[in-house]
Amino acid sequence: MKLDADRKAKLLFAAVLVAGMLALGAWAVFDSLGYATYQIETHDPVSGLVVDAPVEFHGVEVGRVKRIELAGPSDVRILLAINDHAPVNASTIATITSRGLAMRGFTGYVYVALENEGTDAKPLVAAQGAAYPVIPTTASKVVNLDVAIAQVNRNVERLSGMLERQVLPEMQKTMVHADSFLVKLNDDPGILIRGVFHRPKKTEQARAEK
Repeated sequence: MKLDADRKAKLLFAAVLVAGMLALGAWAVFDSLGYATYQIETHDPVSGLVVDAPVEFHGVEVGRVKRIELAGPSDVRILLAINDHAPVNASTIATITSRGLAMRGFTGYVYVALENEGTDAKPLVAAQGAAYPVIPTTASKVVNLDVAIAQVNRNVERLSGMLERQVLPEMQKTMVHADSFLVKLNDDPGILIRGVFHRPKKTEQARAEK
């Protein structure tokens, strides 16, 4: 039985669709190999954190955010897919960090930063009855250009105040003395020569005593 062009197109579309779904499933299975799932919970707002946001360990990307969901009225549960080779252990802590003007774009981004604090190198395992190991979290952190500029401005203002209170008055005194000396030098140019050959009386008396 011969198929008309319309039926052939439909069968071809269905075959491509099935092949795409199989490829997507295979990619998902392959992508999950070599990664472990960890869980973090926080009471802080996580605005800007999205699925597939990076997970960094000491600044090096080691995984991605898998899921973000509410665990209560003020609790957020986040699942992380982290490379098996990342040194996650019982001393690891997580910080949800918002970074402003940065390498990833002018709009900034939010990611999960991991660090080891302490010497407990035991593997992090799931508690009894828990689905995943839980990484403790610290307060969220904001690292952006506005904060840095504000800090620089405060430092400049503090330095300017110190200059006005301490350095400028001393400079003014020095300028007054310099102006007075220049006036004297203009009236009596020989003051320089007399100053070079002038010996204090105390020095002359000390030599006479010797």
